[in-house]
Amino acid sequence: MSKTSTLLDLVAAQRAQIRVIIALLIASGLLLALSIPFVEPGDRAFPILVIDIVLVVGALGFFSTTYWYCTKRAMDD
Repeated sequence: MSKTSTLLDLVAAQRAQIRVIIALLIASGLLLALSIPFVEPGDRAFPILVIDIVLVVGALGFFSTTYWYCTKRAMDD
């Protein structure tokens, strides 16, 4: 077995935990969406809000793609 295949097996074994992470990221995104109307460009909190949005959207994209790949891989087996 190659190292990549072993790594993918380990990640695919954590598919249930990935669903929890996705749910937490969605909740974090909703909370961020609630704070957007209260922060304007030029506020001291604006850069933090932008960084948080980038991190949540990036993590949601990564974990969603990973979950989709693990599900597809499990269906192929």
